[in-house]
Amino acid sequence: MLRVIAHPVRLLILEALADGPQCVKDINELVDIIQPMLSQHMATLRRKKLIDSHARGTLRCYYLLRPKLIGNLLRILRQEHPPRVRDRSYILRELSRSTKVNQKKH
Repeated sequence: MLRVIAHPVRLLILEALADGPQCVKDINELVDIIQPMLSQHMATLRRKKLIDSHARGTLRCYYLLRPKLIGNLLRILRQEHPPRVRDRSYILRELSRSTKVNQKKH
């Protein structure tokens, strides 16, 4: 699922749908790609059961099937996640601690 969400176009689609249901025409205005490519991305999201749609006249309108999950993922992706550099002694202590814990389990 993360691989599907990670594509930049699909991420934009999910961000748009996080604001509420959208018709293909509206999504296509937000995502600057040709309509057949947009349809392929929408189909991928549907296969993974992240979105679904309803027909509205000649338009097809999409919505999130898992709004809470997608909302939480988008919130996490928007946050800052600075790298945390650790020195060699820290790593060795952590390795030693995890080895002891694993030995106690077996």
